[in-house]
Amino acid sequence: MTQPVRFQSLTDPLAQLALPDTGKNAGDVICPKETCRCVILRKNKATLVKRDANKMSMPETALPEGIKVAENDTDNDHFWSLDNMMDFENVGFSNTVGSIKYLSCADCDIGPLGYHDIASEPKEFLISICRARYQF
Repeated sequence: MTQPVRFQSLTDPLAQLALPDTGKNAGDVICPKETCRCVILRKNKATLVKRDANKMSMPETALPEGIKVAENDTDNDHFWSLDNMMDFENVGFSNTVGSIKYLSCADCDIGPLGYHDIASEPKEFLISICRARYQF
């Protein structure tokens, strides 16, 4: 099995991460923490979508130690979208803050990796594409 790769190390992330015919994730979505091997989503489970980046502020403090994301290489408005929380392999949910539940790694609790707005319709669970590693 190949080693997980970071979003930031991909040369053309949108083309490499999503299957061209379906827009589904081309590989497993893995926790961003180097020492954690938790699978957040299995291949072909989520759809790549663009959402308002201001919906949730995901602080850099949630990234693994020693990892910095420069403003020019982040892609905060692209997310993996699921409509059923049972499609996750492993994910944790925070208490509700306003109408937002933040998503984290179920094994190491790093986060937020994404969010779920309980007030939105239709239901949608989102994982930021730049807050994960990928295994192809």
